[in-house]
Amino acid sequence: MQKEPHFTPAKMLSLLGVKPGSLAPVALIPGPRERSRMLLEILDGPQRDFAFLDYEMHTGSYQGRRVTVGNGGRYAPDTAITTEILCAGGVQSLIRIGSCGALQEQIKIGDLIIVAGALRGEGTSAHYVPENFSTTSHPDIVRALTAAAEALKVRYHVGRVYTTDALFQETPELIAELEQQGVSGIDMVTSAFLTIAQVRGKKAGAILAVSDECLNGKMGFRDPVFQAAEEKMVEVALKAVHLLEPPR
Repeated sequence: MQKEPHFTPAKMLSLLGVKPGSLAPVALIPGPRERSRMLLEILDGPQRDFAFLDYEMHTGSYQGRRVTVGNGGRYAPDTAITTEILCAGGVQSLIRIGSCGALQEQIKIGDLIIVAGALRGEGTSAHYVPENFSTTSHPDIVRALTAAAEALKVRYHVGRVYTTDALFQETPELIAELEQQGVSGIDMVTSAFLTIAQVRGKKAGAILAVSDECLNGKMGFRDPVFQAAEEKMVEVALKAVHLLEPPR
């Protein structure tokens, strides 16, 4: 009788030819490829570690720190795959760079949310932890992101987010309930990402640019203010790397 899953992250890494130590101690994980390309243009000497289906990972350096960058997926199930691969590949600190909708009146399009913890409304994390598991960001990551945001003088909030699998079921009733609970934002990735990193014993956190305001239905994906926030988010994440890792 087989005593482990027939396909594990370690087996995948072996099949892809990823050698031990090839990934950096810290990884920045945006969802879409275009955000990954934004980061890769900033890194020095990025080299592709592997490509699998729609996922790619590159490792380079930024001001003396080795950094791995990968498109981590737009939804909880595919993000689970990349998070498992990164954890198995030896990455110790993981920072998600994403987007979300705002659930509080004072949080506006173009603001940044540094995630302190997440409520699990997606189905992926249920395969890893019981219902009463507390999904949180690692305090070291939260501190680094907060210090970086302060240094760069960007507008940010620290709070919890809710992760859903059903974009078109973000009903008025759900939004009102989450607002009353003091939840800052809603997305489709973060709770699975943080949960898996916790289970695997890694430090993880997330910084999200606000793309829309759920309380009033205002959408901002094409708003220049949101696009500028994406760039600021990348700056904050890269600065946070300096606070997490010594030069190499």
